[in-house]
Amino acid sequence: MFSIEATNAKKWRWIAGVFKDRSAAEAFLQAIPDANRAMQQLVELSVASYPIFVIEDRGFEYGDLSFVRARLGALVPCGDEDHVHMNVYAIREDFVPVKPGVDSMGSLPHWHITDRALVPPRSEVFDEELARIARNA
Repeated sequence: MFSIEATNAKKWRWIAGVFKDRSAAEAFLQAIPDANRAMQQLVELSVASYPIFVIEDRGFEYGDLSFVRARLGALVPCGDEDHVHMNVYAIREDFVPVKPGVDSMGSLPHWHITDRALVPPRSEVFDEELARIARNA
């Protein structure tokens, strides 16, 4: 499994694509316009199959359902409902945006983890949403 991660001059980060096969990832990377290709990098993932869950928190971490559950279990509500602890994305198959190299992560199923998502009943509903994705991949 391979991801193409990007960081622009403003230090904004995004995942430009995720692929099961290296050859598909490399072909997609070559389809990115030259001006933007320099800010993209190919990353080999330790995850072997879909679905992949991505945690965005000052960078990207990739894992399975147990990985996300562990990270969520380590979070403590901070008392500020507007604070986003992290974002969680679910990728069920190759993520191949129509326009290579741009930020299309908003099209992926994703959740902004705030204090509300860390406590029942929302935490239980969220866990079931993640489990359903893992079962139906």
